[in-house]
Amino acid sequence: MRSLLGFLGIGFIIWILIELAREKKEHLAATKVAYERHLARLKEDPTNSELKQRTLALGRTYSNLTRNRKGVAIYDEVALSNDITSACAASLPPSSPILSSPEERLAKLADLRSRGLVNEEEYQAQRRRILNEL
Repeated sequence: MRSLLGFLGIGFIIWILIELAREKKEHLAATKVAYERHLARLKEDPTNSELKQRTLALGRTYSNLTRNRKGVAIYDEVALSNDITSACAASLPPSSPILSSPEERLAKLADLRSRGLVNEEEYQAQRRRILNEL
C-alpha cells in the first residue's frame, strides 16, 4: 500500500511539472506573438512613441522569459533596438533635407531625453552634431 501511495505521489509531482512546463511554453509563445504584433503595428504608425515603449517592454519581457527570468542581456537590448528601428524605418519615407531650425531640433532632442527615449550619451552626441552643423 505504501509503495502504491509513493508511486501515485511521484506520478502527481511529474504531472505538475509537465503542466508547469506546458504553461511556461504557452506563456513564452503568447509573449512572442504579442511582441511581433506590436512590431507590425509600429510599421503602420512608426512615429508613435508610446507604441515604441510598449513594444520595447514586451520585447524585454519576451527576452527575459527566453533566459529563464534571469534578466535581459545587452545583446537582447541591441536586438530589440534593431527590431524596433527596422519596423519604424520600413514605413518612413526616404530622408529629406532637415527643414527645422537648430533650435527646434535641440528642443525636440531635449524632449526625447526627458521622456527617456534617448539616454544622456545619445543626447550629447546628437547635440554636438546639431551644434557642429551651425
